[in-house]
Amino acid sequence: NKHVFCEKAITLNSMELNECVEIAKKRHLAINDGVTLFHMPLFKELKKLVLSNSLGPVKMVQVNFGSYKEYDVKNRFFNPDLAGGALLDIGVYAVSFARWFMSSKPNTVLTTMTPFETGVDESSGILLKNIENEIATISLTMRAKQPKRGLVACENGYIEIYNFPRADKAKITYTKDGHTEEIVCGESGLALNYEIRDMEEYVTSLNGQENLSYVCDVMDVLTEVQRLWGKYE
Repeated sequence: NKHVFCEKAITLNSMELNECVEIAKKRHLAINDGVTLFHMPLFKELKKLVLSNSLGPVKMVQVNFGSYKEYDVKNRFFNPDLAGGALLDIGVYAVSFARWFMSSKPNTVLTTMTPFETGVDESSGILLKNIENEIATISLTMRAKQPKRGLVACENGYIEIYNFPRADKAKITYTKDGHTEEIVCGESGLALNYEIRDMEEYVTSLNGQENLSYVCDVMDVLTEVQRLWGKYE
């Protein structure tokens, strides 16, 4: 059997991704997505921390991600037929960050965006909420630099991560006394190695269904955002 570890499968829409998942099941193939943060040791460690409830329940997640693309309408970043725009280029990482720390898939999606002259999204704001009343706010820009910053605000403290897609350290600030601590786990430079390692484990043990469910949730959110922008109407 052949197995595929796919980077940017999220450039599909929900229906196409679901078709890929069903085909993989029928043919007994392993399918997974290379959303890097899902494979970083730091995020696995932070997930355990959040689930332990030592910081209290998650209340809000905030994610900023902005890149600056040189003005070139011929570049794929500005081409609506080549998954151009901030959402599909960098937004997948921001939505993945939010989903990783939210207890369940968002069931409320609100959004607004500013289009580039080619029709792709130049900047956008996305608001998510799930049945646990956890809220995520996401800010994306393609023609203005922003720090790659993710923050998870819990009742008893908050987690702050810079350069989050491949981060190997995070800062925790505790609410009551304001003291901080740093968690260091893994190495940013080994990001692709962690992806490959997880895929190898998935192929041998099929122990990767949770990540695949996150990928499907993220794709559902991205598709709904685009629908709200009028893409699928």
